[in-house]
Amino acid sequence: MSSSSNGVMAIQEKFLDEGDLFGIKFNQGLVFCEVQGWTQTKYDPYTQYGNVGAGQSTGFERLDDPDGDDILYVENDQLKVKHVAIGHTPAILRRYTNYPEGENRLRAINNLGSPVPGDNYGFVDGEDTPYETPTDAEELFVTPNQHLDFNFFNPDTEAHEVTLKISMREYNIQTLDPNDNVDQNAIRRIIKPGSPMPVVPAGSKDRQVDFTLQKFWNVEPITEGRARRVSRGGN
Repeated sequence: MSSSSNGVMAIQEKFLDEGDLFGIKFNQGLVFCEVQGWTQTKYDPYTQYGNVGAGQSTGFERLDDPDGDDILYVENDQLKVKHVAIGHTPAILRRYTNYPEGENRLRAINNLGSPVPGDNYGFVDGEDTPYETPTDAEELFVTPNQHLDFNFFNPDTEAHEVTLKISMREYNIQTLDPNDNVDQNAIRRIIKPGSPMPVVPAGSKDRQVDFTLQKFWNVEPITEGRARRVSRGGN
């Protein structure tokens, strides 16, 4: 599966490799990174949510492992980012996501606000991101010290068990210093027009989480304006 009529792509084709570059957009600005190495994990099947009745929802919950630990969480002192996609079955179920938990509902629409479970917008279903092949329909880049939670709504007339396949690649990263000449060249490659190197949100496209990692990542976010100046060879 490379793409489909609705433009999604299998997450396996989007995962980054050692040496790849990318940017992360936080509330305060942009941070740029290089992948130093990675490990890949899959949870299949993942059935924590159990059955959801007709016209009912599961309530928002983290994705916990059997020990009760959030499988998407990255410790605060880690130079790591998790790149995640989730497929689910049955396809009719609707998934609503908060990043961070309880605050920023993804896929909100400005004029309509944050969707609540059951709304006909603001969700992905198993057609968007099938169980067999999780896609980038709701691609997540999870930065340290962030929890996410998820709610599944069943619009059907019969109960269904929520079954997930969670595919993720955890990147060991090195941040790029916008004051360093060598790193500036790498940043230019990321943000030049038409670059294949992604700039991804920590949160949603419209609202990102705060950057609180200065101590551990040894970098400060830069504004998009400054990033444009760096891309033109300035400071």
